[in-house]
Amino acid sequence: MNIPAPILVTTNDDLKTCVDQLIQADAVAIDTEFMRTDTFFPILGLVQLFDGISCWLIDPLAVTDLAPLGELLTAPTVIKVFHSSSEDLEVLQHVLGCVPQPLFDTQIAASMVGYGFSKGYASLVEVMLGIHVPKGETRSDWLQRPLREAQLGYAASDVYHLLPVYRRLSESLEQLGRSAWLEEEMEALVAKAHDRDDVENYYLKVKGAWQLDAQGLAALKLFCVWRENEARARNRPRNRLLSDKTLLEVALVKPKGNHALSQIEGMHPGIMRRYADRLFELMEQALETSDHDCPRPLPQPLPRKAGDMIKHYKKVVVKQAEMLDLPVEILARKRDLEALVRSLIEQKHAVLPASLASGWRYEEVGKLLLAAANSAQ
Repeated sequence: MNIPAPILVTTNDDLKTCVDQLIQADAVAIDTEFMRTDTFFPILGLVQLFDGISCWLIDPLAVTDLAPLGELLTAPTVIKVFHSSSEDLEVLQHVLGCVPQPLFDTQIAASMVGYGFSKGYASLVEVMLGIHVPKGETRSDWLQRPLREAQLGYAASDVYHLLPVYRRLSESLEQLGRSAWLEEEMEALVAKAHDRDDVENYYLKVKGAWQLDAQGLAALKLFCVWRENEARARNRPRNRLLSDKTLLEVALVKPKGNHALSQIEGMHPGIMRRYADRLFELMEQALETSDHDCPRPLPQPLPRKAGDMIKHYKKVVVKQAEMLDLPVEILARKRDLEALVRSLIEQKHAVLPASLASGWRYEEVGKLLLAAANSAQ
């Protein structure tokens, strides 16, 4: 295909011209370049857009009003085509206050039609179109100005080939009767992007939190909410303030004074000066919380016998994946099988996790897992 020279958008008027053209398209390929080394929030450095006619590179450091871009990204008549979209959705939502939709993620679509799980953009373009995409600027500083020609060319190459890939994948999905599968996945992606700011439940992600008693869990929850708000206010990565491991240890030990607190890994002198008093305040608040008002206990690790059970149900998934020519991972993850096995051990009957309990996964593998679980009892 002939590759047009990219158009750099640096003014509000340029952006309006860009959006006026792109909003007429049935589909627009999109990618972003951003930096997130020392900040909590990603910093958008460039937005690349291609409608098959013109490639536009929007400079968000120069354009002062990005509202028209938000209008394009939410236009219901324009399909927004990304490859591996989750981080792009996060940065665009942060900057523009909206989640792009309707979506088409070529990485997910590719996994549904036989190209393997989590395939990279460059390798997918090469295998589908026979075109080599250079990777020379992968580690570029996208906040420097002016951007170099090599950077602009690399950024443009990330969207030039997305539309032909999208159209071929769309045809394959249609032929296989799997278009509805992708629509489900895209709806789930959008919903997840909207739910990303669930600060109250971050403590559930902390590895090892199952070890905590009721007041320890209450403390960890308070710590995580406080740290999240502090990280956002200071725009610093949460683990640069205090790591999950350190917060968990504080909640486990419940130190009574500065000396005990300072013995915990990660509680360096600077951290002690800045945060010790606040941690003790939160710990005291947790210790005064009644068991009734504390978070519910978290499930303990599965017993040893669960390993053989998980392997048994994985065989069901593998067999079905081979029959459908799908990656095992897109049908069911290990955590899905662990949830099923946990229900059998703790509740004495099979309960599918939400990811397998409805939609196309229920039809293709959920029913089979339920049948296997029921026949084993």
